[in-house]
Amino acid sequence: MPRSFAITLLALSFCFRVEAADSQEKVVLKWLGNAGWEIRLGKTITLIDPFLTRKDRIMDAEWRTDEDAVLKVINGADYIFAGHSHHDHIGDVPFIAKRFGSKVIGSRTTANLMLTAGVEKSQLTTIKGGEKLDFKEFSVDVIESRHAVLQRSNRRQSAPLEEITAPWTGPILGKNFVEGGSYLYYFSFGSRRVLNQSTANFLEEKLMGLHPDVALFADGHQGYDLKSALKTLKPKVVIIQHYDEWRAPFSQGLPESNMKRAQRFQRDIAAADGQIKVIIPDFFMTYTLE
Repeated sequence: MPRSFAITLLALSFCFRVEAADSQEKVVLKWLGNAGWEIRLGKTITLIDPFLTRKDRIMDAEWRTDEDAVLKVINGADYIFAGHSHHDHIGDVPFIAKRFGSKVIGSRTTANLMLTAGVEKSQLTTIKGGEKLDFKEFSVDVIESRHAVLQRSNRRQSAPLEEITAPWTGPILGKNFVEGGSYLYYFSFGSRRVLNQSTANFLEEKLMGLHPDVALFADGHQGYDLKSALKTLKPKVVIIQHYDEWRAPFSQGLPESNMKRAQRFQRDIAAADGQIKVIIPDFFMTYTLE
């Protein structure tokens, strides 16, 4: 092969690789408070655990979403991923799904709560961990996890798993938002990888082979070995979530005590691996993956 022709082929190959890299649309993440995220890739809008009502449940009263609060923030949703089924993760999902025709991905419990709330069965994808979901714009690995260790009467304890096994006719009460299983989502947007942890725990043996560019970590790590998890995952960036006071409106801002808690977690991550960039977001902060 003539040298000039080989050089031309090499140059063309390099240009193709550069154009291919440049053709990847930006992935823009926006923190919605608590464990909520909006991810935009071109015209596609993906939500994770969107909760804008920001109030506690009353166990024996009908749950009602603050629709005005939701629509101030959410103007569309193609997909909604539920990390688990507590009300501060999926309480607003039925309203959003019905309003925008969103596809909802979550546990059997999430699916049954959606059906009870009137979401169409065709909109639902039920998961149990281990699935690889391929969509036109991205793909997602579903990874079994576990809920954070809870603090009860100055004691740490793991709550027993509760599930909703069938839909019913009638309202959804506050007490119906049981955990239903917890899951990680490992998103692949072209060559970009994002790992979402909706609650502060892991099954560490399930983390092998995951190497996210960005890891969305719930505040706290009492239930797992943080240093070991970071050594396995090797994330470039960790964004701390689920550290705010989710029962209070956004207008009240981020309490100092919550910020101090997030800063402790930030220091723990830095102590485990000083190469990781750690971000404590403010409400509606955006982070762009080029």
